[in-house]
Amino acid sequence: MTKTSRSTRSSRDLRSLLHVPQHDLQSQVAERLERLGFPTLRATHVQLLSAVGSEGCRLAELVAAVSLPKQTVGDLIDDLEAMKMVERFPDPDHGVIKRVRLGPKGKVWAAEVKRVAVATEARWATRLGSKKMKSLRALLEELAATVEAKPADSKQKQRG
Repeated sequence: MTKTSRSTRSSRDLRSLLHVPQHDLQSQVAERLERLGFPTLRATHVQLLSAVGSEGCRLAELVAAVSLPKQTVGDLIDDLEAMKMVERFPDPDHGVIKRVRLGPKGKVWAAEVKRVAVATEARWATRLGSKKMKSLRALLEELAATVEAKPADSKQKQRG
């Protein structure tokens, strides 16, 4: 590696450093899903599918997870329901409220996304070494938890 390319790489900001592996993973997932005949989904659809989880959830929980207006989330869920990616079902704890869960096609989609993510992580571990990959994963999990934490939680940790 030349001195110029080393200095160019070290001057990349965090955004671009995080983008490179994310783009690689997204490309692998998109390629696999396209081969299986899944429709190309908008980023917000993917975000919603990822937030639904195996147990299902209420619309209000999805609104909070994706930080979009309730009407917008409802419209996006309508789109996903039409594609058989999700389904609505009565909330057992409340007679009127509906919950959303992955539909048959959504379950296959989620399994394929996970399968590709695991394979991609294994490929990266082969290239980086398992020790570095384990450290990277631990740091990313810690960063994600820190970013997701409520401001009050992080203030308490700083004091303690």
